[in-house]
Amino acid sequence: LAEDRQRLEKGVRLWAARKKHTLQELTTFSRGEEILRVYEPGMFSLVFMDIVMDQLNGIETAKKLRETDTDLLIVFQTTSREFAFDAFPVHPFDYLIKPCEQDRLEQVLQEAVRVLNAGNTMVTIRTARTALEVPLQKISAVLSHGHTVELWLTDKTMLEGRMTFREVEKLLQPHPQFLACNRGVIVNMDHVDSMQNGTAKMKTGEQYALRVRNQNEIITRFSQYMITRMRTHMGG
Repeated sequence: LAEDRQRLEKGVRLWAARKKHTLQELTTFSRGEEILRVYEPGMFSLVFMDIVMDQLNGIETAKKLRETDTDLLIVFQTTSREFAFDAFPVHPFDYLIKPCEQDRLEQVLQEAVRVLNAGNTMVTIRTARTALEVPLQKISAVLSHGHTVELWLTDKTMLEGRMTFREVEKLLQPHPQFLACNRGVIVNMDHVDSMQNGTAKMKTGEQYALRVRNQNEIITRFSQYMITRMRTHMGG
């Protein structure tokens, strides 16, 4: 509804003015088809979207956005928490239950800023010629390759690190989103689409076999991570 968009836009601008944040671009769309016509990866950092919309609904719109941009933060607006769980496979960042209070909106915005800033956290990877600073959240998976490692990034490029798998594992250990799912394989759970049938399927399309010996433990840890993130985003 137009009044929902206007209320949301007013709330975002109020928060930005209060926190002295500069909004590089704030655009509103009345239908999912409108944003899909113009959207390019990286155009926006955060999108608020109603789950129920005319024609293409919010979940279907989010699925199409996800096909080209796995890093976009998507916040769904809904009138019921029940609808929120329908959207979970799209990996939403958060939810707003309408009508949304300004305090709740600002909580979501502050968390988005924190996550976006955390996405700038770097790890140093030694390569054959130099040491590269790699954004932590751009790492999709790490694979052992003899005495080196392959770092697969969310844009599907690969970096060859002249480091041992154990060295990289120690770098990533403080960060709970990274999970060793097999011998010589670490995945970033934020970029895992599903874990089933003995396989971790990544949002980028790659698939990695899960270790047989403690497969249930691996799947349980992934499920717990996703549930914890879900509860956090649902406000407990």
